[in-house]
Amino acid sequence: MKPFYRSTMKLLLCFLLVLSSLTSMYSQMLFSENLTMNIDSTKNIQGTILPVLDFKTEKENVFTFKNTANLNLLIKRKRVINLINKLEFSTYGNKVTVSGGYVHTEYRYLLHHAFEVYPYVESQWAESRGMKYKVSTGLQSRYRLINSDNCLMFAAVGVFFEFEKWEHPAPSNIAETYAYSRSVKSHLSISFKHWLGEHWELTTTAIHQAKPDSYLKKARFGGAIDLKYNITPTIGIRGAYRIIYDTAPIVPVRKDYNTVDVGIDISF
Repeated sequence: MKPFYRSTMKLLLCFLLVLSSLTSMYSQMLFSENLTMNIDSTKNIQGTILPVLDFKTEKENVFTFKNTANLNLLIKRKRVINLINKLEFSTYGNKVTVSGGYVHTEYRYLLHHAFEVYPYVESQWAESRGMKYKVSTGLQSRYRLINSDNCLMFAAVGVFFEFEKWEHPAPSNIAETYAYSRSVKSHLSISFKHWLGEHWELTTTAIHQAKPDSYLKKARFGGAIDLKYNITPTIGIRGAYRIIYDTAPIVPVRKDYNTVDVGIDISF
């Protein structure tokens, strides 16, 4: 009973970590591949937690907490349920604000040892950028191009529907407060992971998303780079860079969006 009890408690803890962050997103694009490229087939429950803390003294004390949680549930070695989320909130003096977050769920089915398909659904929001929320759902397929001792490479293709609600930046000459977008888009991505010696891991992803009738003119591009140093098999330090370039945002905001995070990476 002890192994069953430990597994049950671990599962409950993981769900609490994920569900605790279902109150916030950061941009219009997720880089889920950087967290789920390789899954250990010997573990039924696995994942990572990436907490980041930041403190600044300005006119008021500013405290920021970010956490990215990833939970993978392996079912009969051919199906995987992935739950990924991010929460970010800040305190400015006595005021607490939730500035961004997301939740992403996908169900992966392994059709071949190198090929899988998965439907997914996700929700995102970024109040600091004016994105009230974005909801999307779709179907993707992924093929493993390289699988060696030191390298992994995947290519993914898919189609999805997304609905966005953005707030017009102030001051604005437009009478409406919000702008809306409903569209069907394609998804193309390629991801690469390289183990550099015993301690270092490098993971990169490039993404292209667009409507079928405007494949290049109104496309959305994304890039991600993660560099991780493994202190122990379960604890490491991860630096992450994200860039998103939207060629035609639905409200007048900056077309490029960049983030840099450095924090502890805890695996289980």
